[in-house]
Amino acid sequence: MSLIEHELDILLDAYERDRTALRNAPKALTKEQRKTYRARVLADVIVRMKVLGYAPETGEQLEKFIAGRIGEHQVALMLVVAAYTGMRVGEVSNLPLDGVLGEFKHLGSIHYELRGATHKLNKGVKLQTAWITSHQGARAVRVAERIAKSVARVYVQPAPKGQHALLFPALTNPYKEISSTIFNNYLVRLRDALCPIIEQSDINELDKLELARGWARDDIVAGKRWPLAFHQLRRSLAVYAHRSGMVSLPALKAQLQHITQEMTLYYSDGFSRAVNLVFDKDHFSHDWQAARAESSYFAYAFGVLFSDEDLFGKGLARMASAVESRHREDTLRLFQENKLAYRETPLGGCVSTDECKTHPLEPIPYDCLATNCVNMVVFGKRLEHVIKYQEVAVAGLAKDEAGSVEHRLEARHLEILIQARSRLKKGAA
Repeated sequence: MSLIEHELDILLDAYERDRTALRNAPKALTKEQRKTYRARVLADVIVRMKVLGYAPETGEQLEKFIAGRIGEHQVALMLVVAAYTGMRVGEVSNLPLDGVLGEFKHLGSIHYELRGATHKLNKGVKLQTAWITSHQGARAVRVAERIAKSVARVYVQPAPKGQHALLFPALTNPYKEISSTIFNNYLVRLRDALCPIIEQSDINELDKLELARGWARDDIVAGKRWPLAFHQLRRSLAVYAHRSGMVSLPALKAQLQHITQEMTLYYSDGFSRAVNLVFDKDHFSHDWQAARAESSYFAYAFGVLFSDEDLFGKGLARMASAVESRHREDTLRLFQENKLAYRETPLGGCVSTDECKTHPLEPIPYDCLATNCVNMVVFGKRLEHVIKYQEVAVAGLAKDEAGSVEHRLEARHLEILIQARSRLKKGAA
């Protein structure tokens, strides 16, 4: 987005002047005379476009270069909006230009929402709705607004009845979506600019995690660019939301515009109708459940199965006995059936399939360490780091605030950490 913002002023000026020259060229001119006319009135534009990579000696037309550059920027901004909202590509494509970005205050901070429409909530009928976004999503919208307003300024025909100008319009018509062919061409060009080269180590990682469904290998090949697609952003949002532990199912369903009337009843009625609910195959509940199982499985695989560091805790033994001699597909199935679970913690992980009975205020699970919780997995290096920093904190308090409440509390935490280290190492011996 910094690149786009840096060059957008001269790019939009070139776009508007090129469109004006095309419109104002005398009708009686021949094709060659028209070309000469535009080259003369756009001489300074050509000079500035050369700085951005335009090479007239190759025969490339100026208007195609300008349109291609702006089109790539539009698709890049659409990707940012999708990444920071969870929108589908169709929902991003139909965002309106006017009134799309809203701001509101909550808990002393400014938050942003994007106002648009979805067809998923009302049997294919367009329904007005909104998505929460971050400052990066809002930034992308503001940049896109500059492009869309420039397109609207050079469009001289009257607005079609009942239509609104789009945030991401075709460059020839502010009321028309970018065509699918042009959109896909820009997306391919963006992959070459943005996506990393797939290495054999990436393929090896996929092979480690390959499950019953397999990986779509058509475009996932070592030496090629990662085949970035809009649906990957939506899927990643679900997985990372799970991994964060801070996003509830109702909140994420609302954010991704997949709530049905049945879900509204479900949550307003204290979950009492859960047994009777059957969701259609496109309902986000299926994506969410799959993402939860995969997120939990991946956290366990990377944190425990493929780890080469010292691991401790009763939870480790519980997981080992459950997955011993099982194939990856069988292990994932246990996660999907909620017979296994793994949630990352600052010290390692928790394998409880039930809601935690203790909710410590501190990020470090001191209660679990003190009671030697049966669900706890502890990474040796993390524990040593925490002990080291805790020793520094206690020493500082002993020097400046000896005997204070803070000193006694932190000293007690250090004692718990040291006792846990001794107990865990003894249990592993």
